[in-house]
Amino acid sequence: MVSQSSAFHEALEILDDFFHLMDSGRLFTLKDPDAYRRLRRRVRRALFTVLMEGRPRLENLRGLSWPYDALLRNRSYLETVARGASPAEDRLQARLFLALLPFPGQWRELLRLENRTDRHPEIVSLLAEEQRKIDAKIVKKRQKTFRLRHFCQILKVPRPPAEKGVLRIFSLPYLFRIPGLLKRISKEYVIYMEPPWGVLARHAWLRVFSDLEDPCLIGAGGPEDRRFLETQAGVVPVPLAHGDYLEEDGTVPLGAEKRFDIVFNGLYDDMPRKRHNLLLELLCRPELSRLTALFIGRGASRHVAAFRRQVGALGLENRVTVRDNLPRREVPRYLARCRMGVHLALHENVCRSIYECFRSDIPCLVSSAMAGFDFHQITPQNGVVAPDDALPAAVCRMLDHLDPFSPRKWFLDHSGCRNNSRRLNDHLKVLFERQGYPWENDIVLLGSSGANRYVDPEDYRRFRPAFHALLAVFREFPLPLAVVPE
Repeated sequence: MVSQSSAFHEALEILDDFFHLMDSGRLFTLKDPDAYRRLRRRVRRALFTVLMEGRPRLENLRGLSWPYDALLRNRSYLETVARGASPAEDRLQARLFLALLPFPGQWRELLRLENRTDRHPEIVSLLAEEQRKIDAKIVKKRQKTFRLRHFCQILKVPRPPAEKGVLRIFSLPYLFRIPGLLKRISKEYVIYMEPPWGVLARHAWLRVFSDLEDPCLIGAGGPEDRRFLETQAGVVPVPLAHGDYLEEDGTVPLGAEKRFDIVFNGLYDDMPRKRHNLLLELLCRPELSRLTALFIGRGASRHVAAFRRQVGALGLENRVTVRDNLPRREVPRYLARCRMGVHLALHENVCRSIYECFRSDIPCLVSSAMAGFDFHQITPQNGVVAPDDALPAAVCRMLDHLDPFSPRKWFLDHSGCRNNSRRLNDHLKVLFERQGYPWENDIVLLGSSGANRYVDPEDYRRFRPAFHALLAVFREFPLPLAVVPE
């Protein structure tokens, strides 16, 4: 089995060779068209390796922006070949590089090749692979019947003939890949879409949201993701996504007796991404050997059981408490008994659990390798950002100096559903003005959880007629899941 370190360095070498071929102008000296296909496949896998599993190593060696900087630097070279007087085969290969790798402007290039009647075999293969992944997601869904409010939320109703509504898509985004569905909805709604996690590994998959009558607002918490989105035609990235709309909740318990030094809130079904192992390793270090930790999160019973066995194998049963599948309303009660939070995920899109710590007045330590979060949100008032090798010292320092932190005050002053709903409203008003649409009514307050995510239940009741009209639109298309009346 190839170690993670070996796989990372192999991926780095593949990318170095690829970027050197472009920098030197020798990329199109290959004579076998199949060699280009193999090269694109290797580069895609290498990018996934270094930007996902290898993020902490990439941060230390090259910096997290290095692959994107190299792609940006070489785009003009490929553009020149694709649009110039080069041989036809070279022009085709250049277009395929621009369309199948996350170069600036990738989505428009991919849509051009996808819409051709004579689709290239690599494009056909990509479409088939995407469909297989979507089919697999649908098969895995335990819930097979949905109401619209389970995956989208009307924020503002359309007022024909001139004023469009606003539709928030917060779940099942792959449902909207059905040909024609999004374009039909966009006749009446401007779309605000929140990927379940950042666009980091789904650059091509989200292209359908960039091909609408009006630009689509895409909520992307991380600057890395927003920089990529800013290069795509037809989308407007905004630094807001689901975790930003956490309800303020005045019933959150404060001042409870502290029973745990650290709390780690992460999905047990996704432990490699959340990096449960890393915190267990930290707890085994001599300087942290007396600390207690609470692990909470959702997940299948088999995954929770596997994690409990891991805790036992390390001899941490007396210092680590594991809780799973707590109702959301109970999470603040557990957080209140902890002194600080730790979040080590490799990638997110924003992150609800970080804000939950702030709301419960506990500071949070966040890994600087994490994608999908804006570290400007971490201030001396609410937490610390640190690279992996500095995490142990950061934990000790925070626990020894908790008094200066006031995370709940920061949360109420700068974040939460009211502050961030207002910010989203401002982004939308600018877009409406740019598109020449009137703006008579503001959007309603957004929440971050629940079946419909309305902070005020009355908003949902008021919008029921609009939901019924939207359901009629969905029923014009062959849906892979059952969507029933509200």
